[in-house]
Amino acid sequence: MVILITVQGNGLALLEEATRSLGSEAKARRAFTRAINRTGQTVGNEAGRALADQTGLPRRTGIKAVRRDVDRATPATLSYTINGQGGDISLKYFRPRETRKGVTANPWNKRTLYPSTFMKAGWWPKRVVKSNWNGQVFARDGDGHSYDGLKSKGAKRVGTKFTKQKSGLFIPIEMVQGATAAAWQQGARRLQPRIEHEVRHLTRGVVS
Repeated sequence: MVILITVQGNGLALLEEATRSLGSEAKARRAFTRAINRTGQTVGNEAGRALADQTGLPRRTGIKAVRRDVDRATPATLSYTINGQGGDISLKYFRPRETRKGVTANPWNKRTLYPSTFMKAGWWPKRVVKSNWNGQVFARDGDGHSYDGLKSKGAKRVGTKFTKQKSGLFIPIEMVQGATAAAWQQGARRLQPRIEHEVRHLTRGVVS
């Protein structure tokens, strides 16, 4: 999934006007490049905060998600591309808490109970944190045991069997909907004023 911030609509007319004001297309493209990159970074931070609020992820994680893989604008491309990445996010990232009924976690900023899931070992109330579980949320597979053959033929237990639990939340999908999508749309309106600012800067305020 890719989000692209680029000069659209009257962008060509703006480029021609900036070229006349600055005396060369090369200078105009440099001004556009600075404007696009500055706008992309600013809007990316705002979208990252919106993403965190929308998904229940920590704020720094939301900002990192939209700034992790970015192709910045150059005078040749005049585009700022954000490459959204990520699969189904583990419940461990949504402030999980273990209860007797199962773990509660906060995807989409909604505290939800996941019955029969767990984060610790042992019997209640003396539950034990397992350091090598790394704060993950688990659910038992089947009866929670693995066997050295077919259980129906009297196989012996050889270990426990459980899997990490996912949230069902995918960052690339969340980046283009809800409050995060609105942040992109609102922020993109700042591009033209930023271009005009960069042109004024390069002309030392002669062009207003």
